Amino acid sequence: MPSDMITKRLSIIDDISEEIKKIKNMIQDTLDNDDDFQQMLKSTQEHKEKVKQSKDKISNKSAVKDLELKLKEKKLELKEIKEVLSQELADYYKEEGTMEIEDHKGDIKRLKFNVTLTD
Repeated sequence: MPSDMITKRLSIIDDISEEIKKIKNMIQDTLDNDDDFQQMLKSTQEHKEKVKQSKDKISNKSAVKDLELKLKEKKLELKEIKEVLSQELADYYKEEGTMEIEDHKGDIKRLKFNVTLTD
């Protein structure tokens, strides 16, 4: 695919993204100018603050702190394992040339690659 087509698509993406931003701003302006909505929002924020205070009070207990630490460790472990798996799957595709692999349950899984542009 020629690079001019990619450049054109990037331009279209920028244009649509700008339109989306304008529409979101129009919606937000409408919400900001609605008195009933603003009153409900204020009430909701007050309720959220009370819930947060209650949650913080419970979270300060040592048993909950231990569980939160364990949860954080498990999430980090899962993230690291997924990163390793991602690299292993890329290597598997390079070596085997196939987009499918059988998992530990015997189910066939398809590989999905996600390529994006970064600055």
